[in-house]
Amino acid sequence: MTYKLELVIDHEKQEFSRNNPPMLKDMTQALILQRHQLEMYSDEGGPSDEHYKRNEKDLAEFAVKFWNGQFKTEQVVNGCTLASLDEINNAIGDSLGKKDTDSEEKPEKK
Repeated sequence: MTYKLELVIDHEKQEFSRNNPPMLKDMTQALILQRHQLEMYSDEGGPSDEHYKRNEKDLAEFAVKFWNGQFKTEQVVNGCTLASLDEINNAIGDSLGKKDTDSEEKPEKK
């Protein structure tokens, strides 16, 4: 599977690709990010500004590592669209072994 990520860098869209499947290091990074997100939403007062900033940094760092350093963390933070964020989240899900439930056959209703 090819993972593609499009970022806006210096006012131009640039596409980056990764052709290999998620590896153990990707799973580890995804687990760390997931733990941070659980902590963020488990706080009594809900997520704070600091939580959101940490989450932004974690997502950007995951993307840089997952796409093997083809761009910088700051370029993700400043050039990631919502569509690109979906691609990062898909890579995180795949790294955690998520199953694509949309493609699975659903049982027929009787």
